[in-house]
Amino acid sequence: MRRRDQLGDEPPRFDIAANDAGYGAHGAHTDDRHGPGIPLPRAPGRQTVEGRVHGDDPWPRPENWSYRWTDPSTMNRTVNDYVRRNWDRIRDDLALEGAHDGGFDAGHRVGQGYYNDGMYGAGPRHSRYAETSLVKIRIRLVPGSDPPETFILTAFPVGIM
Repeated sequence: MRRRDQLGDEPPRFDIAANDAGYGAHGAHTDDRHGPGIPLPRAPGRQTVEGRVHGDDPWPRPENWSYRWTDPSTMNRTVNDYVRRNWDRIRDDLALEGAHDGGFDAGHRVGQGYYNDGMYGAGPRHSRYAETSLVKIRIRLVPGSDPPETFILTAFPVGIM
């Protein structure tokens, strides 16, 4: 209960770029992999959203879904709205487990990207453009922090949950 009380009644507010810069050593990576600055279509030798579906360098492996945030404002607003609306549950999870994982429908477009329409053996790997309102978020406490220090491990648009 002490840790829960230390987290407070008011939810924290996050700026994702600052969060990633401050907590990259703890794995924070929203902007690196899902930020609005990552180019959409494949381009040789560049990290792109579509290239992730195909496992293009520098991505370590192909993914069946790859989306980026539409813009920094949408990213920050969507994350902070979720944290504010769900703070009681998030705070309980953080106090008990040191982690909160959630998924939600923002109710408006938050991201754009590609999915592999040949996934699960339905055919060859092929990327298809899509937009989404779905989001996954992972919030963590810095290990050993006292008082507890909260950060966004990652928050990203998804095609399915």
